[in-house]
Amino acid sequence: MFNNQPCPEDVVRLPEIVVLLGPYLKAPDLFTCIQVCHLWNHLLTPWLWRSIDDSEHSWPTILRNHKNPETQGDKDADWIRAIFAKYGHHIHELTSQWGIIIEVANTSGTCNHLESLRIGDLSASMTRDDNIDGNNNNSGSNAGANGVSVLRYEGPAPDRHRVAAIGPLLSPIFEGILEPHQAQYRTVARQEQDWATVQHFWLLVRQNTQSLFSLRLDVSLYWLCLITNVDFIFDTLASLVNLVNFENDMLPLNSNILLERLPGLLSYRTRFRFLQHDNSLTRSFNQLIYLEIWESVTTRAFFTLLKYLPNLETLRMDSFRASSNIPPLEGLIILKNTPSRLKTLRFHNVLAKDDEHIANLIIPWIPHLTEISLPQLYPATARALGAHCRKLEVVKQIDCGTTIYRDNTNRKPVVNTVGILLRECATLKVFDGIHHTLEASYMLKYPWACRDLETFRCQIIDIPRLTIAEQEFLDSADEESQLNDSNSKSDSDSSRNNVARTALSKKKQHSLDVQLQVMDHLAGLTNLTVLDLGYEYRDIGYEYDDLFKHRDLGAAQRKQESEPNWTVKIEGEPTLDSLELTLATGLDRLSSLTRLEIFGFEGVNHRIGKQELSWMTTAWPKLKVLRGLHEDDIPGIAEDPERTKLREFMRELRVDVRHATLRPKVKY
Repeated sequence: MFNNQPCPEDVVRLPEIVVLLGPYLKAPDLFTCIQVCHLWNHLLTPWLWRSIDDSEHSWPTILRNHKNPETQGDKDADWIRAIFAKYGHHIHELTSQWGIIIEVANTSGTCNHLESLRIGDLSASMTRDDNIDGNNNNSGSNAGANGVSVLRYEGPAPDRHRVAAIGPLLSPIFEGILEPHQAQYRTVARQEQDWATVQHFWLLVRQNTQSLFSLRLDVSLYWLCLITNVDFIFDTLASLVNLVNFENDMLPLNSNILLERLPGLLSYRTRFRFLQHDNSLTRSFNQLIYLEIWESVTTRAFFTLLKYLPNLETLRMDSFRASSNIPPLEGLIILKNTPSRLKTLRFHNVLAKDDEHIANLIIPWIPHLTEISLPQLYPATARALGAHCRKLEVVKQIDCGTTIYRDNTNRKPVVNTVGILLRECATLKVFDGIHHTLEASYMLKYPWACRDLETFRCQIIDIPRLTIAEQEFLDSADEESQLNDSNSKSDSDSSRNNVARTALSKKKQHSLDVQLQVMDHLAGLTNLTVLDLGYEYRDIGYEYDDLFKHRDLGAAQRKQESEPNWTVKIEGEPTLDSLELTLATGLDRLSSLTRLEIFGFEGVNHRIGKQELSWMTTAWPKLKVLRGLHEDDIPGIAEDPERTKLREFMRELRVDVRHATLRPKVKY
């Protein structure tokens, strides 16, 4: 009765099954898969070419060498053209920072199904020949293109501001639209190439008017070639009938005209000012739901955004610009007593002086807020969020940096600020602020309203731990007591030692009591999947020692050619008044956290040993990541042998658990 069941070999030949694999495989895996058989090649090739990013995989190597005589006949410019001619119709997402890719995508005639087009820094992409010639030549050259080597211009500084060379117009649509920019360090050959690249880009955009829904303009497009008539940009954007996501880092655009010409735009990001003045918007635009602006705005401008973008759900901005004589009813006047529907708010830069301002004038008008991100949380803002934002679920700290070293010395942010939030926000699910500190005494004094926390990243401090010297003194108490019976110590010395031992014993017991209560408190958060209690505590940083060697390169290229020299500037020490995290001090009480996937204790003055690790492997079956026993990724730093032993022991118990650090990975 099983004769009709397909065997395993037949299953992998079912087109319906194979085609389902495509969206879940990365490019290297897809490349392997298309070599399995003709069927897999046919079904998965479209997925291999669906998304192209020329900064990934083997593309950077190919592009840096495509002009090299040694590659002629192999992976040279003609090979790139042939590849795009053959597979360009499969490309739906193109991210590029190379002029040759933009050119080929336009001229191939096949890249007309693009859904996403993102441009990176076109000015920083240089071939291997560009680098060799630029580094070895000191005399400079203004040779043209057509096979002549590209040499970096090394003339007098004033000459770098001369008007750049141009080439032919590739289409009548550019007549009276383009003007050359300054030559800067570019040779004539590169200037002519850049002149053509800008045209190829806009022609590529106009080839995909029916399919593009996401577009990014990089500032390098402006530096390569000037567009003198901004109506050309607006007309081109308006022709993209399905454009919903637009990221503009090229030049400032009038916000009223932009939103009028793009009635379907849902998301807009720009590094330029969105509002030229507080009253830039003159009418309501209902389409925009996401806005990211890298600018400081006044309170009036903020409320103007909320008024004229009534469906805005996410706003990411730099900060508030100081303004005097702010009316306390500014929001009431502008919004006419209609609170905003804003759900997500992110501040890139907020200072302590902004705390009362945000708490009193801003937060009351965004009661539907569910997520807020900011460099750090201040007390007044925490109280306001608890009082006015009854749907708040996520509070995140942005830009955690590489260390809490300076926090340990200065105690910033304000201690127990997070406690204010946890007391008031019953709906909170995520608090991601590892630089924040919460004293155990405050934690135990004020119960938390939020019992459904899923992510908690915060340092718990103020544990009355014994110092090493105190612990050693207490451990030797029995031995000293026996010796005192047979030696000539005076009664007064013995009495003083007894008093000290009694005091330390009480301190140790108090420490145990506090830690057990803290563990009981954390044990009640049964929905936790992420629990991070510490962070990198050493003062680490880097310098580019060999930047001077590459002084002839541009800033972006200097950084690319130079290697960062990472180092530990100050060793520091773990947070001394933190949890011990041993079974004896209540770690086993966290057995209720059966959903826990990430547990972090780096920077904590812990005493985790093999017993604790053995307990974790069984108590937390879903554990995926452990932070605190990872290998140090800073070159030249000696590995802690004890940490290495514990990491290897844990790997023997649970090979599936990954050891990592919370801080950004050091690249070298």
